[in-house]
Amino acid sequence: MNAKLLSIPAFLLASLAFEPASAQITMGDLSKAERDSIIFAFPACTPGTVYMKDGSIAKAKLNYNYYEPQVLFLNEQPTAPEDTLRRLDNLADVVLIEIGDRSFVPVLGGTSLGEIILNNQVSVVMTKKVNIEEKKTGAYGTGGSTSSIRSVSSFTGASGASSSGYSGQTTFTSVNYDFASNAELSIDRRLFLMKDNKVVPVSKKSLTKMFPKAADFIKQYIEEQKPDLENPDDVINLVNLANANS
Repeated sequence: MNAKLLSIPAFLLASLAFEPASAQITMGDLSKAERDSIIFAFPACTPGTVYMKDGSIAKAKLNYNYYEPQVLFLNEQPTAPEDTLRRLDNLADVVLIEIGDRSFVPVLGGTSLGEIILNNQVSVVMTKKVNIEEKKTGAYGTGGSTSSIRSVSSFTGASGASSSGYSGQTTFTSVNYDFASNAELSIDRRLFLMKDNKVVPVSKKSLTKMFPKAADFIKQYIEEQKPDLENPDDVINLVNLANANS
C-alpha cells in the first residue's frame, strides 16, 4: 500500500496518520523540521527501554528512522563527538521496544520495526516506510544521504550498549539528508496481527486463525462489509469486533 500525504499539518500532528491520501508532496514543499518529523518517529532521542529475548533489559534514549529503517540510540558516554549516535543492529534478538508512550516490535524477521496501534489479546501492528524518489533532470536534480551512523552488533546491559563492534560515524545533529527539491515523498504501510509474540501479516486467513471462535463472524463480516484490510481503522475495528465475538 503506497499512501501519499494528504496535508502536511495533519501529518505532522500524527506522524502515523491512518488515512491514505492523494496529494503528492515533494521535498521542496517541506522545511527541515517538517522533513525530520516525517523521517523520524520522535523529534529527538527519547527515553526508552529495549527488552531482549534473553531476558535482559537496556535503557537508553532512542529514536526510529522510517526512511532508513533503523533504531537509533544516544550514546551517553561518547569517546568522540562522532560517537554520539549509534544504530541497533540486532533487532532479531529484541522482543519489545518502548519509546516514550509508544511500543514497537520487530517484524519480518527483525528487518523492520512496527508500532503497536492496538494492544489487546490480539494486537494490531503497523510498519511505516518513508520513500523518497529522486526526480532527475538531465545530470542535475539529484541528492543523497550525508549520514553514516555507527553500527553496533549488540545491545545489552542496564545502561545501554556495548562499546565495540561498530563502524562509521555521525552525530545526531548531522543526520541530514540532501534531497533534490523535486524528490517525491510517499509512505508504505503494512499491517500485522500479533498474538503471544507471534507477528503475521493481516489477511482473512490470519484473522480467522487468530480468532478461531469468531471465524464464522469474521468471514461473514468481510463478505458483507468489505473492510479494507490495508486500512488501519478498518482492521482495528474488525479486530475489536472479533475480540468481542470470541
